[in-house]
Amino acid sequence: MPVISIWSGAAAPDSVWVRARVSGATSVRLMVADNAGFVGPSFFGPVVPTAEGVASIAATGLDPDTRYWYQMELDGNPEAPIGKFRTHPPLGEPATFTFAAIGDAGATPASPGVGPILVPGRMSNHPSFAIVDSRDPLFTVHLGDMYYYDLGTDKHGIVGGASAANYRRALDDVMLQPNQAQLYANRPLVYIGDDHDRGPNDWDTTFAGKTVDAQVYRERVPHYPLPEAGAAYHSFTVCRTLFTVWDTRYYRSPPADVDGPSKTMLGADQKSWLAEQLATSDAEFLVVLNPTRWAQNELPGTESWGGYSYERNELIQLFGDHGWLDRMVMLGADTHAMGIDTGNDPVFGGFPQFLVAPVDATPSPANLSQYYDLGYTATRGSHGIVTIADTGSQIDVTLSGYINTVLWRTHSFTVLTGTDPDPDPDPDPDPDPDPGEPVPPQTPSSISDRVRWLGCDLVTGQIIAELPDVTGRVSRVLGAYTTTSLSVPIPVGGPAAIGATAFEATQPGTTMVVAVVNDVPEWAGMVVTRRGGTDGTLQLSCATLEAYLDRRYVGEHAWTQQDEAVIVAGLVADAQVDGIGLAVDAPVTGVLRDRTYHQDEDATVYARLRELMAVDGGPEWTVDLDWSDQTRTAISKILRLRPRIGAASTSPNAIWTSGWSSQGASDARYTLVEDYSDGRGANHIVATSSGEGDERPQSSPAEDILPGWPRYEHRWTPSTSISDISTLDAHAVAELALRRDGAQTWQIDARWDAYPRLGVDWRLGDDVGWELRGHRHPDGTTGSGRVIGWELDMQAGRVRPVLWSPGGEVN
Repeated sequence: MPVISIWSGAAAPDSVWVRARVSGATSVRLMVADNAGFVGPSFFGPVVPTAEGVASIAATGLDPDTRYWYQMELDGNPEAPIGKFRTHPPLGEPATFTFAAIGDAGATPASPGVGPILVPGRMSNHPSFAIVDSRDPLFTVHLGDMYYYDLGTDKHGIVGGASAANYRRALDDVMLQPNQAQLYANRPLVYIGDDHDRGPNDWDTTFAGKTVDAQVYRERVPHYPLPEAGAAYHSFTVCRTLFTVWDTRYYRSPPADVDGPSKTMLGADQKSWLAEQLATSDAEFLVVLNPTRWAQNELPGTESWGGYSYERNELIQLFGDHGWLDRMVMLGADTHAMGIDTGNDPVFGGFPQFLVAPVDATPSPANLSQYYDLGYTATRGSHGIVTIADTGSQIDVTLSGYINTVLWRTHSFTVLTGTDPDPDPDPDPDPDPDPGEPVPPQTPSSISDRVRWLGCDLVTGQIIAELPDVTGRVSRVLGAYTTTSLSVPIPVGGPAAIGATAFEATQPGTTMVVAVVNDVPEWAGMVVTRRGGTDGTLQLSCATLEAYLDRRYVGEHAWTQQDEAVIVAGLVADAQVDGIGLAVDAPVTGVLRDRTYHQDEDATVYARLRELMAVDGGPEWTVDLDWSDQTRTAISKILRLRPRIGAASTSPNAIWTSGWSSQGASDARYTLVEDYSDGRGANHIVATSSGEGDERPQSSPAEDILPGWPRYEHRWTPSTSISDISTLDAHAVAELALRRDGAQTWQIDARWDAYPRLGVDWRLGDDVGWELRGHRHPDGTTGSGRVIGWELDMQAGRVRPVLWSPGGEVN
């Protein structure tokens, strides 16, 4: 009396559904225990198997978030095999869980099916099924084409067409594959079929065999409740994440139909059901399991949603109407390829998409990389791992694409839920709060992406790989370069475990690491050194791209009364031959200057640009970043020159507060530094140029010594190329105005993920404001200044703008 196969599904915090196929038994019970030795088991059943030997039993009353082992008892005798599952964490509560997503296994597989099955070449026993099992997901999602029998066509030597016997035999053959059977026995399955495993290739609603497929699905597959007797769409919720599982075959209009209001992929009943799910769910995040490729341009007659664009737009509108567009992800298969799109194209809804195939099907010959900005690959052994980390106030989502054991790409993003469960609520809140204290807003926060790290080619800007779990601090300063140290973890498996491309993406001398903040590339550092050995990390030393200009030297130049933008463009041109591909954005400023430079002075381009910026009224410059185009597959590096970088405003839009404002909570901390050291507070200033003795040009002293004050002298060289005394005099007067009253520096440290947000509300060079209160200023203090630099600490979740205010000093 053997147990031929077991698998589980419809898992919940307190239950799971097991289906077994047995032979020769008259009574079957399910035995469940929280230990592998089955000490103190619970029993469920008994049931009488069907004529086909199928026993369906639900285990109920289980503990949440608990691992269990199970096996079947036939006529009183426990029989192998043994499976296992883990119940879900409590419904509606924050928790972290991981699930696996696969699809497409058959059609000339690399690992053909084994055992007495109908067509070994249309079935798979690929090792990746076992690899997915080893990743210990809470459950496995299968997005279709579990096998490629094409029932209903009489192809591949299969006779009998779309009969119930053939559909049952196909699922029996799946469970004869050791690697698939192991995965489905150990991880509850969420399965929605597609074309090859439910009928002929590319079938639609006209396929007569669809009702037989629906019947056998309900007989054999452990599934969540189905809203109807035909199509297999359904939903379930894990913690605070809603999953909607779409059936894109049962009601599908023929692909050749004209795209319009009547052409459908889902059908009216399924869309009505979906609208109700989206309208009534109290979940905070949405995962759409959609077997058919979503992202493709409108091409009538195609098998993707591109041929059903009218309905696709209708669904995008539906997501938007119910507030899901900025808190969802869509998974798909069918394409025989894997791809990740970060959600940059509003045509497709502007939400992330993840293709998770093929496990073992002929790789797709089509290149659809234009629809997947993070990458696209067609390789056997592909599968997806999705981690949802719900902390209460936010949900961190990570999409990880694997090719066999190697991590290919990852993408992470964050949803701010506006729901922060209080683990220790105040049992006696103050009934009469101080009216002078600001009251936090009650509206939910908006979505804010976590920092995304990219490894890119230094010259072309092309993205090589997304880098996981980078740690460190980064900073930028106007007209200067900064350096930092970053750490990238190396798993136990070594560089191969983080993906060969990820390792290539940190090659010193040829790559740069880019930090994308709030969907904007805000920082790039060229990799200068890389260290790695016994420890489980790669240590990267990086310098911002301005540092490259300190490695290139100025040639021979003589400019007379030329616009300073022309001079800057000429200097940068010296670094463009065999350079890093800088684009130059330097419109004329209207300021004319004389400059003569000689090659034998051994001055770097960086040094000359710094000197020009230091001259009174000199232009400002920086190296900015942007996406190269709408595909977001490469980064542009732009040397930008302006009389002033950033937005000037007497009423800044970005304001840091030490409490709650109407726009958000920056939770700013501040320190006011009043400083008269190191030349600050100088009241007697001389500006000099290069040379010795009488040959050294210098200004007349600029002084303003107030009664009762001693003299504080300061000498400095604004530029070594200045020979005109009147120019040096003007520099001295301007410097005196800056230094005479000392330096007052506002050091602000605030949350980076709340208003005002870097890359959204403010950027380098902008005027900003503050409304702060502390022991130093109990009645509050307001002011404004200019961001001439910033430092970002992602691990601490803090940003520190480097502020300058008139009469003050940079921080």
